[in-house]
Amino acid sequence: RRFWRDWTGAIKREYPNFANLGELYDGNPAMTAFFQGGAKRFDGVDSGFDTVFDFPLMYPIRKAFANGDDLRELPKMLAHDYMYPNPDLLVTFLGLHDMQRFMSEPNASAKGLMLAQTFLMTTRGVPMLYYGDEIGMTGANDPDNRRDFPGGWREDSRDAFTEKGRTIEENQIFNHVKNLTRIRRELEPLRGGKLVNLLSDAQQQYAFARVSKQNSVIVVFNNAKQPATIEFPVDSLNLQNAALVDKMNVSSDLTVENGKMKVTVAGRSASIFTTK
Repeated sequence: RRFWRDWTGAIKREYPNFANLGELYDGNPAMTAFFQGGAKRFDGVDSGFDTVFDFPLMYPIRKAFANGDDLRELPKMLAHDYMYPNPDLLVTFLGLHDMQRFMSEPNASAKGLMLAQTFLMTTRGVPMLYYGDEIGMTGANDPDNRRDFPGGWREDSRDAFTEKGRTIEENQIFNHVKNLTRIRRELEPLRGGKLVNLLSDAQQQYAFARVSKQNSVIVVFNNAKQPATIEFPVDSLNLQNAALVDKMNVSSDLTVENGKMKVTVAGRSASIFTTK
């Protein structure tokens, strides 16, 4: 860490606006937090890294949405955010060049990938998309996970940069990511609001809010194959009698009543609610 303190310090002196990102390939939040800059630890050293990859959150994301594991592991991991100097700067991701792609997980599916992408674009942190995940590319461990994106050269058999060059499923995933980036841009709480868990004790459903001074956004996940009707309190969000609309067009519009929100979400889907 002293080496990295000196290295990041030297870089910043030459390039004050240079942003550096650290990679600690470890699922332990205590280890990862130890290397995010912004605080001196027991050794009196601040690493100087502006931020680090959020490997600890990536693992339960994959397990939940690729393999259908327990969604409760997501809020459990987020509960460790107190360890980080600035959890909102953590770079969240589904995969990168050092591991097999999400779609090469044994039980991965397009619906699971889109759920994971929805979580990535709505939870706290700075989301990173690894090239090819926007069309659901597969890829085993290195170097198969680094294969070329299809298209861009005359010799390529197809051009996935274009709609007609993508398959039906690839276009579905691509348009989903495009819609998510638009929603994230439009809804300020998704970029900087406080994360508040609303329903975190169900095995295959999860709901949280992103809350800012201007507004609140409620995100609801149903990881089960069948539709689920869930109810949870939202009285802390000051939304009594508020009319909410789903920006994902998955669930029907609804009204908050008696400080509670009751919603039916289709199987393997997610809804993003905001006030009309």
